[in-house]
Amino acid sequence: MDRSEMFQRLTLLEKDVESINHNISELKNIAVELIEENVALQIENDNLQSLINKADGIKGSQAGNTKKPKKPLRSKDNLAMLYKEGFHICNGELFGKHRKGADCLFCLEVLDD
Repeated sequence: MDRSEMFQRLTLLEKDVESINHNISELKNIAVELIEENVALQIENDNLQSLINKADGIKGSQAGNTKKPKKPLRSKDNLAMLYKEGFHICNGELFGKHRKGADCLFCLEVLDD
């Protein structure tokens, strides 16, 4: 193998590594977006379940049914759970975005209130 062939192979390998890095970066961004969407959908689902439980409780009390609906989690507990999972819970444009492991003083203030 001569020097020019070796240089060509190294150049090709370098381009392949750059392409792989680009693909990994894109996949990481897509994964973060999917996780954020999943958390938003979980919150929406919890809220809808809470509304359904309240509606069932009202119907049950009107029908004389003494069956108690499940007690939904408190909203502050939900926010604490989301923060623990790594998402912003502070007011503003960061809400629901991934914190990337760093603590957020604004989020902690929301939890302290």
